[in-house]
Amino acid sequence: MPQFQLPINTAPYYNTDQIANSLAADAMFDCYLEPVPGGPFITRRRPGLIDFADLNTDAPGDGIFWWDAAQKCIAVSNGKVFDVSSDGTFTDITGDAPLIGQPVVFADGQQLDGTPWLYIASGNLIYSIDGADTVAPTDTLTPAATHIDYINMRFVANMAGTSRMGFTDTNPATGNLENDYWSSTSAPIRNTARGDYLLALRTCWEEIYAWGSQGLTVWQDDGASPFSQIQSAFSELGIEAPYSLVRTENTLFAVCVLDGKRVVAKMAGRAPQIASEPIARILADMETVSDAIGDLITVGGMSIYLLSFPTANQTWAYDHKNDTWCRWGQYVGTSDYRDRFIGQHVCFCKPWNKHLIMSRVDGKIYELSRSAFDDAGTEMISYRRTGWVDCGIGSQRKRCDQFYVEGKPGLTNTPSLMIRSRDNGNNEWSKYKTLAFYKNTVEPMNRQGTFRTRQWEFRIPSDTDTILVSAYGAFTELKN
Repeated sequence: MPQFQLPINTAPYYNTDQIANSLAADAMFDCYLEPVPGGPFITRRRPGLIDFADLNTDAPGDGIFWWDAAQKCIAVSNGKVFDVSSDGTFTDITGDAPLIGQPVVFADGQQLDGTPWLYIASGNLIYSIDGADTVAPTDTLTPAATHIDYINMRFVANMAGTSRMGFTDTNPATGNLENDYWSSTSAPIRNTARGDYLLALRTCWEEIYAWGSQGLTVWQDDGASPFSQIQSAFSELGIEAPYSLVRTENTLFAVCVLDGKRVVAKMAGRAPQIASEPIARILADMETVSDAIGDLITVGGMSIYLLSFPTANQTWAYDHKNDTWCRWGQYVGTSDYRDRFIGQHVCFCKPWNKHLIMSRVDGKIYELSRSAFDDAGTEMISYRRTGWVDCGIGSQRKRCDQFYVEGKPGLTNTPSLMIRSRDNGNNEWSKYKTLAFYKNTVEPMNRQGTFRTRQWEFRIPSDTDTILVSAYGAFTELKN
C-alpha cells in the first residue's frame, strides 16, 4: 500500500498557484518554520503580542528605537517624541517635532566629549542630546532628510528630492567637528552614477550604501574629501521602497527593481542576491510597493525580515537564516481573510529583554512574545495549507485508507490541531476535525474518503502552541 508524505515540512513555494502545487505547500499564515537538526522543518505559530504601552496619540506608530548610549527607548507617533520606560510609562519629549504621519529613521552617535546624540529624520531633521528636548539644527543648509546614519564621527543624510547627500563637518567658527553643522551641503556629495534622486542610505561595513531609484552606489571614508565613491561597487539595483531598507547580521535587505522586476534584494557585502523568488508573482501583482516598511524581528532566536505592504494590505515574513517565506496578518473573523499584521516598527530593548513593536493603527506599543498566543486579545489562528495534492498517483481516483498527523507540544501542555480538507478543486471545505496529542505524538485516522486531488489545511488553535511535525497517509489507486 503506497504511502505519501504531505508537503508540510518543507518551505512553502508561492510562485505557483494551488492547482500547480501538487508537490509543495501552498500557504502559511501566522507561522514560521523551525529547522530540525538532521531533518526537515517543523511548523510553529509566530510570536503573539502583549499590551505594553499606549501613547494616547490615536495615530499609527511612526518609529521606535533603542538608544543604547543613553539607555532609552524612543518612540514617535503623530509628530510627538516619547521616552518610554521599562514599565510602559512614558514621557513626552518636548521641543521641535518630526513630520506627522511620516515614518522616521533614527541614527545615534556622540559629541566630541562622548555625550550621546540622536538624530530623527522624517523629511526634516531634529535631534536630542542625552534624551533632553528635541531641537532642529539652525544651520540653514541642514538637509530635509528622510534617511540618516552615522559613520566615523559624522552624520550623513540624503537631501530629499535631489541626488545629493550631506554630512556634518568641522565648523570653521569653532574648529570642531559639530553634529549640527551641515554647511558641507554647500558642496555636497552627488550621487552621480545614474543621476537619480537619492532615496535611502545606510552605513554598513564602514561604508555608505546610497540608494537611488536606478542604482546603488557605495562610498568610503577616504580621510580627505571625506567620502569618495568606490567605482567598482556600483550595482544596477534601484530601490523601490525606501523604508524597506533594513540592516541585519552584516546584510542589507530592501525592496528593489532589478532588470525591470520587483525583488527583495539582500546585500551580502557588495554583491546583490535575490531572496524573493518564491513570492515573485505576488510582488509583481501588487499595485505599488513604494510604501513598504521593513523591520527586523529576532524574538525567541528568530531571524525575520518583516515586510508590510500598506497598499496591498499584506505582510510577509522572510526567515533569512532558513531562506523561507510565510504570511503574517491580523485575524478579522471566521473567514480566511486577514488584514496585514498589526505591528510595524520594531526595536529590541536589551536591558529589559523586550522586543517592542508599534501599532499601525493607533498609539499602542506591544511586546512580541513567544509565550503569547493571541494579539493582545485579538484571536490568532495559525495555519498551514497544502496545494491540490495527487499523492503521487496522478489524476486517478484514489482512496485514503489511513492518514496520520504528527504533532507535539510547544510551550503549552495541551497540544491540539484542527484539520479540514476539500476535494477535486471544489471551494467547500469539510468540517474541522480536532486532533489532541495528549498521549501520542501521532494521531491516526482511518477511511478518509476518495478523491482525485485533495487540499489539506492544518490549524493551530489560538489557545495552544502545538508544533506541526508531519502528515502522511496510505493511499490506494482506484479504477476510474
